[in-house]
Amino acid sequence: MTYADDLVILCKKGKAEEALSRMREIMDKLKLTVNEKKTHICRVPEGEFDFLGYTFGRLYSATTGQARMGMRPSKKSIRAHGRKVHAMTALKTVWQETTELVAG
Repeated sequence: MTYADDLVILCKKGKAEEALSRMREIMDKLKLTVNEKKTHICRVPEGEFDFLGYTFGRLYSATTGQARMGMRPSKKSIRAHGRKVHAMTALKTVWQETTELVAG
């Protein structure tokens, strides 16, 4: 089953508290619980936040050096993929055909 339980609200400067308050009201009417441990205000571009396996925030162009808003894989996501590749290429599995490893 798929759940829609992740949410990011983007708003204009100075409106974050109001947006957060309104979101709580809406969730309360829908009888949904807000996870306060995961709920916070992030001021972008000064800060950054992780969402669905990506980190959103200020990035710099490798060619021009100019700052821009963007996303990149989160550190947590990269570690998870690294563990998966490590498990697939461990000595105990290297005897398998490559197609078997990739399909697995």
